[in-house]
Amino acid sequence: MQGKTSHTIQRQRLRKLVTIPMLSAIAFLLYYLEFHVPLMPTFLKLDFSTVPAIIGGLVFGPAAGVLIEVLKNGLHLLLKNTDGFIIGEIANALAGGSFVFLAVYTQRLYKNKVGFVLGLSAGTLVMTVIMAMANYFLLLPFYAVLYSISIEQLLQMFHMESLWSMILLGIVPFSIIKGVLLSLIAYPVFVKMSARLGLLVTNPASSSKPVIS
Repeated sequence: MQGKTSHTIQRQRLRKLVTIPMLSAIAFLLYYLEFHVPLMPTFLKLDFSTVPAIIGGLVFGPAAGVLIEVLKNGLHLLLKNTDGFIIGEIANALAGGSFVFLAVYTQRLYKNKVGFVLGLSAGTLVMTVIMAMANYFLLLPFYAVLYSISIEQLLQMFHMESLWSMILLGIVPFSIIKGVLLSLIAYPVFVKMSARLGLLVTNPASSSKPVIS
């Protein structure tokens, strides 16, 4: 019995070691399909590369989903980033990581479809708040420093009167749109996974405690 349990654990670890890099690679490829959102500042681009991270999170836990986001952005920085700056990758990792963690953690806490909907809603809300704060205090000022321009010049580039107007009219609505679109894709994916791979997604008959890793 002990040998069988050990063999099962080894198989699970091997599957995790193979699947997480594979999902990270798929997420990286999806990252190429980014596009601009009408009426939003041009530096804000939408993509659906977070979906593989959600899948990985549902299978292996929220920490695995966040890891996929980090690996994806690491690949993007090494293989696609041409200006040597990491602002886009930091922003993408913060947005995707916060969304995935809340969505998956809440689903595992409630262990049902309603829990996942609550998680997607919480993920969208938290992602919006985090990106608003990160852009105001870190990313936009960092962007201005790297390109040797003032905040005023940066705002003029995007026809904004103040940093807060950039946040409220650009970052916040963009984050909400991103969260809603990701949720519309993630929910049917979750339903199919829970139906076909129920043993991989935590269900009500399992432990009452949320799984974080």
